[in-house]
Amino acid sequence: MQISFYVILVLILLWLAFRYYRLEKKIIRAVKRNFDMISAIASIVDRVEGYNKDHAKEVTEIALKIAQKTSMASSSEQLLSLEMASKLHDIGMLMVMNDLIKSRQSLRGDHVFLMKIHTLLAENYLKQELGLTDEIPSIIRWHHERWDGFGYPDSLKGIQIPLQSRILAIADSISAMRSQRNYRRKQYKTNEEIITELKSQAGLQFDPNLVNITISLLEKEE
Repeated sequence: MQISFYVILVLILLWLAFRYYRLEKKIIRAVKRNFDMISAIASIVDRVEGYNKDHAKEVTEIALKIAQKTSMASSSEQLLSLEMASKLHDIGMLMVMNDLIKSRQSLRGDHVFLMKIHTLLAENYLKQELGLTDEIPSIIRWHHERWDGFGYPDSLKGIQIPLQSRILAIADSISAMRSQRNYRRKQYKTNEEIITELKSQAGLQFDPNLVNITISLLEKEE
């Protein structure tokens, strides 16, 4: 009688394990589909912006490398939010006038204002249209804030800016330095040039601690 009980118990446990395995595989497939869709959207944004490469993919890779050297390294949830925000950080550009994005002249006046509100457009779209209520829209909203408080859209300063947004700001800038767009001709060809620029902006545009981490990573690449 006791043997039969244990046999039944083992069979139940095997059945539960099998069900869990099948459910886990379905979840993994669903997550992968979502990631693929987000990556496709990011690629479209890159093309619209006139990047000569997969900007969003590069930003994501840089951001995650930096994050792994911070207090975020142990938080899979924060890392995932940063990854999603990095992929979608310029989605607001799809709502900016197409002729403005493709302009071959330096941006000024009203054009600069329109470019600056793309973070607000992105946040609003992700919240209102897609129903995202987590931290991803906020990370995107603040990724153009500056450590010295002269960024946009809210002039946040120092640690008022969420860590993910500070990381995304550096990653986005590095990728932009390595790229060439119609309205931005300057291009940094080596990590040494990028490191010099990061040092000059430490404590101004960027979090100085994150700059040190990033420089260490870039030096290892060299």
